[in-house]
Amino acid sequence: MLDRSAIVRHGDRVDNTNKEGATPVYRMSYRTPYKGLKILDISQGFAGPYCAGIFALYGAEVTKVEPPEGDWMRHIGTRFGDHTALSIVANRAKRSICLNLKKTESRELILEMAKTADIMVESFRPGVAARLGVGYEAVKVVNSKIIYVAVSGFGQTGPYAERPGSDTVIQSYSGLCSINCGTDGVPHRVGALIPDTTTGIYAFQAASAALAGRNNEKEGLFIDASLTQTMSAFLAPKIIEYHLEGGEPRILNAPAGSYETADGYVGLALVKEQNFGSICECLGLQELVGDPRYRNFKARAKHMDTLGPIIANQLKKRTSVEWVKLFREHDILAEKIYHFGDWLEDEHIKATNMAPNVEVSDVGTFPLPTIPGMTLDNSDNADKSPPTPGQHGREILKKLGRTDIDIEKMLKNGALALPTESSNQ
Repeated sequence: MLDRSAIVRHGDRVDNTNKEGATPVYRMSYRTPYKGLKILDISQGFAGPYCAGIFALYGAEVTKVEPPEGDWMRHIGTRFGDHTALSIVANRAKRSICLNLKKTESRELILEMAKTADIMVESFRPGVAARLGVGYEAVKVVNSKIIYVAVSGFGQTGPYAERPGSDTVIQSYSGLCSINCGTDGVPHRVGALIPDTTTGIYAFQAASAALAGRNNEKEGLFIDASLTQTMSAFLAPKIIEYHLEGGEPRILNAPAGSYETADGYVGLALVKEQNFGSICECLGLQELVGDPRYRNFKARAKHMDTLGPIIANQLKKRTSVEWVKLFREHDILAEKIYHFGDWLEDEHIKATNMAPNVEVSDVGTFPLPTIPGMTLDNSDNADKSPPTPGQHGREILKKLGRTDIDIEKMLKNGALALPTESSNQ
């Protein structure tokens, strides 16, 4: 138990100055519960930066270390200045410094920053961080209480540990694609970064849990956050079904799914057996209710090759809005399949301010969805801009005691990259 009598406050940070070996704790608030917490983010891509980015949204001081050319995720998708949509989401409210980790002085800087960090996040292929001298064992020497998060495709151990893994690779490997088959019967990649995003959230969760218990521990913690493990947890119900059913899981709640209408598509859901009778009534297909092939969820799943086309043909006769209105009148769960433009203009989204407009320099003003439980009203950092590559490099180095001469030397030998003088420091 923390001895509160031994605490001396310095701003937002609380130091246990009279208690030898005690871990600093921080004064919290709902707006910035992690204010005073220091995160060293040397990861690239989306999963690792997103993990660190959530900490930033909750008030932590996050220093992002990028290579001289910037995080490679800044080049995935349409570029808006120095940003893409992915880098905007992952890097809000961070500080950025561009270091070349092939240079000794850059690696020394990483260890120097790690001394005062509470959490460190990296996403190198397993073994690379250790070879560079910034792995967990090296960092532990300078900071025994560090919470070290290592993000990878397949995990730190096992025969596939050193395989490169991307979001698409893990969607394929995990089985996610196999359950996302279109009407063509072909397994498809989900058009969003499911493994990357979910890994970022799980890693944030694991690191937050570690923080809660750290004061009672003598050492820090190594967290192996792999995209593969993430998707196994995400798909756990499907994996269990496969095992217990002795094969591919059956279709859930048939004939639930996506169907074409006269002017678009609707998503149709069934949660109770009696919903099928109501759907048949709406569609004018009452004769299907007494058909033994369609008597329950299991039977309908087995005969979707005949049932599906019958329902699909009926749904093409009216517009999406007409069908949704009729289904709701019969307590059937259904919704028009939106495009993002439809979603942004929806009255519910506007009324609840789920995607408030924010402004980022060189990008413009755009809607930015908030994470659950966080709004612009209850977070100081929810609308803060992401940094440009190396934007805070000089400032960070000055705080570490580097002189202008030191900085110029690093620039000259390629250890450091700074933005042009016109960039905002």
